[in-house]
Amino acid sequence: MKRILSIFIALTAISVSCMAQTEKGKVLLGGYFSFSNFKNNGETKSSTNFAINPTAGFFITDNLVIGAGIGYSHSSYPVNQEINGVASVEKMTTNGVRISPFGRYYVGITPQLKFFGHLEASVNWLKSKADVQDKLLYSYTNAKTNLYGASLSPGIAVFPSRKIGIELSISGFYFSKQNSTAQDVKVSESKTFGFGSDFFNPRLGMQFYL
Repeated sequence: MKRILSIFIALTAISVSCMAQTEKGKVLLGGYFSFSNFKNNGETKSSTNFAINPTAGFFITDNLVIGAGIGYSHSSYPVNQEINGVASVEKMTTNGVRISPFGRYYVGITPQLKFFGHLEASVNWLKSKADVQDKLLYSYTNAKTNLYGASLSPGIAVFPSRKIGIELSISGFYFSKQNSTAQDVKVSESKTFGFGSDFFNPRLGMQFYL
């Protein structure tokens, strides 16, 4: 957290001659990409996680942008099983698609520094498949999951150049609902509501203003 805050403060200090680009007609581009591959001790197969979620928005008026993100995720990891006393390691794979419309409003603090509120809704469709021989395990891991969410997050954006914004944000209010089915049978359902769960774990990001 201290490193993130130090980077953000340094960027704020050098942003002395740049104008913020949040005027009507501008385009906001951003998103995220992640990839990891690792193998735990004692495992013969590795785990892989991949996600990409580009976002784009349009300023319909000064300081107000409306947009959406479209994402894809993939994960695979080993599944340990034992059948008739014989141990084996197979693979569990999950693929997902995400759609997340959003709205964001900026309030100027200085020409180079602005506070914003980010309102977002999201829908995730996940499908899991297990390459296993155990029929009971197979029926519960070959599942479809729908995840719905909404969040309102505050943040601060600093503009080191006319087309780049560096952001520091935290979670605000959020709500999520998840339900999973396997072979048309509901296996789980949950709802979550909270406020500021990662207040001490701020996110540092970057957006492009064109």
